[in-house]
Amino acid sequence: MSAAGEIVSPARAALRNATRAAHLRLHAHPTLAALAAGRIASSQYLRLLARLYGFHLPFERALIEAALCHGVDLRIDARAHLLTRDLFDLGASGEFIAHLPLAEAPALGGPGEWLGALYVREGSSLGAAFLAAALDPLLGAGCARGRRFLSGGETEDWRLCCAALEAGAARGLLPAMIDGAQASFHALEHWLADHE
Repeated sequence: MSAAGEIVSPARAALRNATRAAHLRLHAHPTLAALAAGRIASSQYLRLLARLYGFHLPFERALIEAALCHGVDLRIDARAHLLTRDLFDLGASGEFIAHLPLAEAPALGGPGEWLGALYVREGSSLGAAFLAAALDPLLGAGCARGRRFLSGGETEDWRLCCAALEAGAARGLLPAMIDGAQASFHALEHWLADHE
């Protein structure tokens, strides 16, 4: 069971265990740790959002394209545009955003890898909600500007993702799902490694 008393499927438990070390390393990233502690400076937060934009835009595109390629019947909500709005809120120009470097998205060679990547994306969207709250000292309590991306994904998207994970595991895709999740975490870690 999860901390909230939710029953976790064997597939999700396996994915969680396989990515736990990477998850903990990301929590220890200096900028993400400063954000979680509510001690991030405005310039530091702007640089973090710019880096996240550079990762999430191609990652989101890869998820959408791979879903079409593999015939996956699951809607993928676009969220990278929220990073654009947050960057504008913090004073970034359109030219600045247009010239941000973009990461290479992890390869999603089959439906299993795709499901693993989706698990990382949707799980991080839900988990980001507490980071959004930690921005109160910087952005002001109750202000949505500057934290749209971190304000979390839709609970319904997570529910659909969990159902897809269980269905994928039932089809024997769990090893590939783990590979996709680990590759996604690795890609994000690598992209953020030189952020400072």
